[in-house]
Amino acid sequence: MESLVSTPAEIDPRLLRLRAGDNVLIATEPIPRGTEFVVDGRTVIADDDVPTGFKVAATNLTAGELAIRLGTPIGRTTRDIGVGEIVHTHNLASLYLRTHGRGEE
Repeated sequence: MESLVSTPAEIDPRLLRLRAGDNVLIATEPIPRGTEFVVDGRTVIADDDVPTGFKVAATNLTAGELAIRLGTPIGRTTRDIGVGEIVHTHNLASLYLRTHGRGEE
């Protein structure tokens, strides 16, 4: 199994990189807005509350760039996203395919 690549000095203990090369990190506990935290050696301040399980950018992502989690593209950014910023449906278009329909358009 591949080892995690970030050391505690490089990444906040509330964040988890699932695989080397991932450009998003997973919050393992809430990070309140205004809190300083470390992402790949850079200190950033949370612009918003980061709930447990949400993703944050590990690098600056440009509009149209693939977001990678667990070594797999999960979406394409719809705008530029800064280091430490939440990566979610407001700035990411999913690449997941529907497996069934529920009447949505």
